[in-house]
Amino acid sequence: MGKKIIVTGTPGSGKTTILSKLSRFTVVSLGTEIQNLTKQQVERDRIRSSLSNVNIKSLRAMALREIDARKEDLIIDTHTAIKAGNRYIAGLTAKDMKELHDVKAIIYVDATADDILLRRSMDKSRSRDLDTKQEIKEQRSINMSLATFYMQELEVPLYIIKNKQGKVESAAKEVQAAISDAMSRE
Repeated sequence: MGKKIIVTGTPGSGKTTILSKLSRFTVVSLGTEIQNLTKQQVERDRIRSSLSNVNIKSLRAMALREIDARKEDLIIDTHTAIKAGNRYIAGLTAKDMKELHDVKAIIYVDATADDILLRRSMDKSRSRDLDTKQEIKEQRSINMSLATFYMQELEVPLYIIKNKQGKVESAAKEVQAAISDAMSRE
């Protein structure tokens, strides 16, 4: 089994954009892996509303086992929490953590609520809920709390990378440096 880094952030923080700029690492999206395991065609952004919690948990566990079995070093792109109406669904749970071995770090990509609002409004490739600035602040708070939980549960460092509007190249370099640092630690 290869080493793993979990990269997470609030939807719209720029996490996936940053990860698309990394050339030295294999990136696997937990959401895409779950979507690939569904028997029905479900739009990725609608998995949370079209499948039961039991199905989501089962698919997530299967996807994590498949990811964990891969031999190469991996960057796992996932959400800390997914907002579904007035409820939140954990991107990873304590039970899920047991499916992953040799995780070296958590990287949390953060952005201001204003930047997230702007990015979400410009992203026509995704089907995102329209949230207010206050709701995005709430999401960021919950996500940071969960990232801290992941760090504690896995006993690994947490890197927080600020992705300022118009500075994606700089944030990508910081993520690259954090990954290299974490992968080199034993």
